[in-house]
Amino acid sequence: MNDQGSGPPPAIRRTVLHVLDTWLNLDASYFRSLLQQHAADYEVGFCLLDEPPGGPWDGTAFGGRVWALGARRWQYPAATLRLARELRRRRVALVHAHFFYPTLVAIAASRIAGVPVVYTRHHSDHNLRLGKRRHVRLDGWAGRRASHVIAVSHAVKELMVAVEGVPASHISVVYNGMRPLPEPSKEELAFARSSLGVDDRPLCLMIARLHEEKGHRVLFDALPTVLTRYGPVQCLLAGEGPHRAALEAEVLGRGLGDHVTFLGRRRDIPALILLSRVVMLPSLAESFGYAVLEAMSLGRPVVTSDTGGLPELVRDGVTGLVVPKGDHSALASALVAVLADRDLADRLAMAGPDWARQFSYDKMIEGYERVYRRLWEAPA
Repeated sequence: MNDQGSGPPPAIRRTVLHVLDTWLNLDASYFRSLLQQHAADYEVGFCLLDEPPGGPWDGTAFGGRVWALGARRWQYPAATLRLARELRRRRVALVHAHFFYPTLVAIAASRIAGVPVVYTRHHSDHNLRLGKRRHVRLDGWAGRRASHVIAVSHAVKELMVAVEGVPASHISVVYNGMRPLPEPSKEELAFARSSLGVDDRPLCLMIARLHEEKGHRVLFDALPTVLTRYGPVQCLLAGEGPHRAALEAEVLGRGLGDHVTFLGRRRDIPALILLSRVVMLPSLAESFGYAVLEAMSLGRPVVTSDTGGLPELVRDGVTGLVVPKGDHSALASALVAVLADRDLADRLAMAGPDWARQFSYDKMIEGYERVYRRLWEAPA
């Protein structure tokens, strides 16, 4: 936390505690940015539900700002009571939860402790689309029971109101924001390219968790048409996820092994973006879409689907091309257009950085703080 000198502080500062599930999520760019936050009038801390890799923590990680409950999913009821006690002991002024199970635990613990709780709704219609009725009902319960909800796009807010019965006045839309990505050096670009082991074919990049909702199979359906109408390309899939084995098997079964490379989790995303001709995200469900924002910020054209918050991020025909979700023919046509028409690709790429700057980290934090202060100033 911030150094306030050797003497006692003039006043006790509020603490905002972010509650999430695992270390893996804490390591994402969104949470890494929050870890770097030093607010003027409140402290920022983090609580993980699960144990981090390597066993229990002693609480010294990140200067004591991050601690873990060490609970497995079946232990969440007990973890709820432990969290409530910690909220009182640490004199937490507000809880800010993220993701499905941490949100349920945080809402229950905060109500026990008498602490206001907000949560950021990071997912869109994933549970509805897969027929998870229990999860949809719990989504609605969380939206109505939290002190306030932060939706990452207007599409997410509309879903919560129309399907889950959350009052519109209970939801504020605050777009996710990103810090500017560092532009890689020539040496970093050369090293990244050599590590890929690719030839001179144009590179098409997809940065996404390996999960069915991201639309990898739509890309696999589109790829034969791209190869026929444009020519050889190399599709790079950056990311890990629960469906990797199935997706790898499908690529081999379709005979696309020479055109699709699974990269796993990468630390050199800016370099991969700049090495690629186009960045794709043909998601079937997407609340926001950091990958397209990162690509636009570095001046690369994007091709994405019209689901969730993606059309709010990508200006169709201006910073990228937006196609109907699940439509592999439209995806193929859009990819061929960007690959074959360099004037179009250059026009989309040039418009990207200015538009991406509208989604800044500072704007996101300002939106969060408006919600925090509204709750702090409300009657108990």
